[in-house]
Amino acid sequence: MGLEHNFLTAPDDSELWDLFRAGDEVAYTQLIKKYSKVVFNYGFRICQDKDFLKDCVQDVFLELWNRKERISPTPAVKWYLFKAVRLRIFREQSKWNMGEPLDENYEFLVEFNIETKMITDLENLELSNKIRQVLNTLPPRQREIMYLRFYEGLDFDSIAQIMEISKQSVHNLLQKAYKNFRSEWLVVLLMFWR
Repeated sequence: MGLEHNFLTAPDDSELWDLFRAGDEVAYTQLIKKYSKVVFNYGFRICQDKDFLKDCVQDVFLELWNRKERISPTPAVKWYLFKAVRLRIFREQSKWNMGEPLDENYEFLVEFNIETKMITDLENLELSNKIRQVLNTLPPRQREIMYLRFYEGLDFDSIAQIMEISKQSVHNLLQKAYKNFRSEWLVVLLMFWR
């Protein structure tokens, strides 16, 4: 039964994915509506060329539709789409930034939403800005790991697949990020509380 026939309950992501894979255009449209902005926001942290990124996101969704019968089921639609857009960006990197190659030293820009993700009740804007500055001093891969783990709420397996690194590398990078954050954070606290 197609999605348009089920008015009582909204399908979860894996049901929506299965309906899309079966050719349901309504399910496909709902996936696009639900995830295109999220996927674009993730991709923008890797590549800030908005036009190029829009093309990448559109290409990912178009390719999904064209390959729907051959795509596997997945319980984690968001990480599947993150990985697809990340791969698309790196595959099409020759078109990015007027031909400048993109390598592992790419910038991963993050505007951490500190108020809702890490310090929900923080009312002191100055301290919030200091925390954001500390997070943005982390190396790009550590910022990306922190973003995927805490902002997007992904587990280690999903992060490893998106970034195409081992689960142990995810753990190691996250530990380095914690260590770097803590050392920078102590400096900020000492400056702030003087």
